[in-house]
Amino acid sequence: MSNSPWLSLSDAIATMLSQTQPVSVSEKADVKAAVGRVLAIPVVASINVPPCNNSAMDGYALKSSDGKAGNTLEVVGAVFAGDSQSPTVLPGQCVRIMTGAPIPTDCDAVIIQENVSREDDTITLQTDTAPLANIRETGSDIARGDQLFDAGHRLTATDTMLLSSLGLASVDVYRQLTIGLLATGDELVEAGNPLATGQIYESNRTGVAALLQNWQVHINNFGIVADEPETLKQVLQEAQQTCDVIISSGGVSVGDADFVKPVLDELGEIGFWKVAIKPGKPFAFGRLGNAVFCGLPGNPVSACVTTEQLVVPVIRHLQGETGLGNGHRLTLKAQITRDIKRRAGRLDFQRAVFSQNADGTLIVTPLAKQSSGVMTSFSKANCYMLIPAEADGLNTGDWVEIQPFSIAGKLG
Repeated sequence: MSNSPWLSLSDAIATMLSQTQPVSVSEKADVKAAVGRVLAIPVVASINVPPCNNSAMDGYALKSSDGKAGNTLEVVGAVFAGDSQSPTVLPGQCVRIMTGAPIPTDCDAVIIQENVSREDDTITLQTDTAPLANIRETGSDIARGDQLFDAGHRLTATDTMLLSSLGLASVDVYRQLTIGLLATGDELVEAGNPLATGQIYESNRTGVAALLQNWQVHINNFGIVADEPETLKQVLQEAQQTCDVIISSGGVSVGDADFVKPVLDELGEIGFWKVAIKPGKPFAFGRLGNAVFCGLPGNPVSACVTTEQLVVPVIRHLQGETGLGNGHRLTLKAQITRDIKRRAGRLDFQRAVFSQNADGTLIVTPLAKQSSGVMTSFSKANCYMLIPAEADGLNTGDWVEIQPFSIAGKLG
């Protein structure tokens, strides 16, 4: 592994992905609980969907040769969704049919009920009806033998609906990862306990676990670890026995009480420990035995940014998800609404609010407070605004890249 400091974000991600191997063990997952899981083998359709020609509308099934406007046809029966048999339909006849009902073998078109007038057991067509009109053909959505998903595809909610439509109750997915979380610092206190002078409540593990919950991982919480090398060493040795990824927060800088780096040097190996992003420069990546180690900065905003931008891509890669490359986040273009002055050098993830103006253009306004200790910047923001490393400022009206936190506009 390279020990070169100050890697760019893209180089850091590329390094981490090249130095980690996806899991290979698979397991069966109930389709109903498979959202977010990654397929271990391709999914190939074993049936047609729909399994037979069926009606797309409520109306009347008929022979298209009888489908000329003005024709009067005899109604000889009705077919409902789920029926396995239907009446014989002769020339000059039709059957009442409901949406989803199988098309009688003698028919090749459906006229919708709004386009006929009915009197007793006859209908008069008000429009022409072409062959296959209002018919969902066998296999028109999915044909038997179609490969629907490749191995490495992460399942969405609509994917599980599709799998269920094939009659699949379970799918082969890669096993879940186990993530170990710990926070270091003598000043940290668990929520719910009283604070002494100089202490603060520890929040990074809560935030990181929440950010990872959509990625279908098991979380092992190793708690708060004191700033004492032997204690930290003991916890890390325990964690590497059971975890695929160990995520610590705090202790990765260069202060007198920052012990993560020297302990990691002793127990494992460090790939890099500085990334040219703001916030989040002191980010450590390495290995502890078979476990991947990610050391987050202690400041909560930095911990969130590095989890999203650096840890999540590694987790997705380890889970066997394909097609990631060096990116994993939707990026859009927006116009900035005010001037910004800054010092060039690091890619800056500023918390901001984006919206759409009257002419449909995306606009973005960075929040005034951008300190890595100000967590309210996340509560008030709905996106990251990315300022390139080489930029020493931006002017009102400049185009910048933004990363929406989510469709709902909130992080995680």
